[in-house]
Amino acid sequence: MKSNPVADEKQFVNLLISWISRQTGTPTRNGVEETAQKLADIYEFKTNLEPVITEALTAVDTQMGAGISLVDVETPHDDKWVSKREDIHSIYSNAYEDYLKGEGWAPPVIQSLSDVSARILGHLQDPNNEGDWDRRGLVIGHVQSGKTANYMGVIAKAADAGYKFIIIIAGIHNNLRKQTQERVDEGFVGRSSEPGNHTNVGVGANKDYPHPATLTNIHQDFNKNTAAQSGWQINDFTKPIILVIKKNVRTLDSLYNWLRDMNAQGHGRISDVPMLMIDDEADHASINTNREDIDPTRTNAMIRKILRLFAKSCYVGYTATPFANIFINPESYGDEEVHKELFPRDFIYCLDPPSTYFGPERVFVDEDDGADAILEPITDCENYLPQAHKNYYEIPDLPPSLYRAIDQFIVARAIRNLRGHVNKHCSMMINVSRFVVVQQSVRNLISVYLKKMREAVKANYKMPDAVADHNEYMRALKERFSGDYKSCSADWRDVKKELFAIFDHLHIYTINSRSDEVLNYKKYEQEGYGLTAIAIGGLSLSRGLTIEGL
Repeated sequence: MKSNPVADEKQFVNLLISWISRQTGTPTRNGVEETAQKLADIYEFKTNLEPVITEALTAVDTQMGAGISLVDVETPHDDKWVSKREDIHSIYSNAYEDYLKGEGWAPPVIQSLSDVSARILGHLQDPNNEGDWDRRGLVIGHVQSGKTANYMGVIAKAADAGYKFIIIIAGIHNNLRKQTQERVDEGFVGRSSEPGNHTNVGVGANKDYPHPATLTNIHQDFNKNTAAQSGWQINDFTKPIILVIKKNVRTLDSLYNWLRDMNAQGHGRISDVPMLMIDDEADHASINTNREDIDPTRTNAMIRKILRLFAKSCYVGYTATPFANIFINPESYGDEEVHKELFPRDFIYCLDPPSTYFGPERVFVDEDDGADAILEPITDCENYLPQAHKNYYEIPDLPPSLYRAIDQFIVARAIRNLRGHVNKHCSMMINVSRFVVVQQSVRNLISVYLKKMREAVKANYKMPDAVADHNEYMRALKERFSGDYKSCSADWRDVKKELFAIFDHLHIYTINSRSDEVLNYKKYEQEGYGLTAIAIGGLSLSRGLTIEGL
């Protein structure tokens, strides 16, 4: 096997999942353990097998429901058009599903994702239909529950069906656009969009894969001048074109002008190119917040103008908080250029989360694992960082509860490492202010705290408790272990020995519009490490950015 520990473990888990999935009956844990040991001997896999076996069994046992849809039955539309068309070859969708299999997704979950994506595609228009048409829809999913994977599946199936121009509007922040571009590169384009390094990735591992075209990359949003210099027009491509853009007026305006100047034909419209627009975080910035009797907000207007350029278009918003979208007035302001509002008049589809999803129901409703066991009330913050504070607020220090949470995170990471999760990502999210300056102050205080903790751990992690307990940082970590993790199977002596290794790959990230720090989990996977990350931010953390290993 390869020398990269993260890749080795992922490959081994996939082998085990594949074996379990092929069994006709329900495999026993003993049987899985025996098979895992045999495979480990064959492939010379030396890592602890226990977490690998647990991960494989969990993946196979994970289920996803079909979800439920609300459809306008008065609109003439055949939801079964996908199954009726015999000319659809599932090239892109099959490649995407194979890619997910390689990422460790269990076959039942992949099949469920495929089925749901097909149902959502059925709610769109058949791209082969003649005449002018447009459809508006909304997909609702839980926070951090796989919305991106879902719309990637929809995009792949839409491309197979004949949608030629696909736009993903990936929120208002650069980090989310970059993360989405990376996922599109791996799950659809099949080629890295890193300038000067267009190696095949993800679905592109198959040398015969028909790579779609893209006019954006991980570093650069859509730019009219760059697109114009390429000399490309939509009809120049026999394969689909996809763009991942930020929800930014300047970017939307550049795209609109390029589409109009380079591609519009009779009556200033693009008549023969079926277009699909995916609006991620559709409740944010896309909504017209002006009064109905005046012009719409610029972002809202630009999205509608781009849709209006195409004679054949579908708009699908994705969000976990749909309230603003469903309260759009479908009859509100619109002229010939701006056209119809973004109200999801044709369908609303509610996704089911996977059975392993840990969300609000587990926290607030589940009687066996509810709020008393999970939530910790914070009562000490007002004197340090009031809930209502302004920009440039000077923080005297961090609340003791936040320092305690950091201690808990460090101890939890040590316990996970002891359980064999060294190659897994582990993240902590700190979202206490929407102001960039305050976020930086929080980061500075945490950085000082972790530096002192690292020095304390380095000096004491091999010392007996009689010595180590004299250090306030070691004493705090021990108190967190005995107070919060006493029911786990680990022993403090083992946890203490594991503490020092954590700091080798522990990094603090400030995630906001002014930061150039990138929370790049892939980079660490490629280097063979699991990242331990503390992410500090505000709105950027609240809007679609995936934080792995929370």
